[in-house]
Amino acid sequence: MKLFDVYPINDITVTRAKGSYLWDDAGQQYLDMYGGHAVISIGHTHPHFVSRITQQLNQVAFYSNSIRIPLQQELADKLGKISGKDDFQLFLCNSGAEAN
Repeated sequence: MKLFDVYPINDITVTRAKGSYLWDDAGQQYLDMYGGHAVISIGHTHPHFVSRITQQLNQVAFYSNSIRIPLQQELADKLGKISGKDDFQLFLCNSGAEAN
């Protein structure tokens, strides 16, 4: 099956990423300045975030918002506090389709 042509494809095959850099299958290093979808604005493979994600994946990788997820409430509490919007509601989703 052919992949759907959504974007023009650059002839680069990324094989690893660390911090603000990417490397291709020929060993060429690139400064990652891509600002598109699903971008990790904290940089790639930061040890703290790799550890936290691994810890969460070892517990529960994903489940529906139809159950109580304490980590979501913790995030909502923190966002409410730092934004000064404690009385607002937060809807967590993983895509624009869900947001719409």
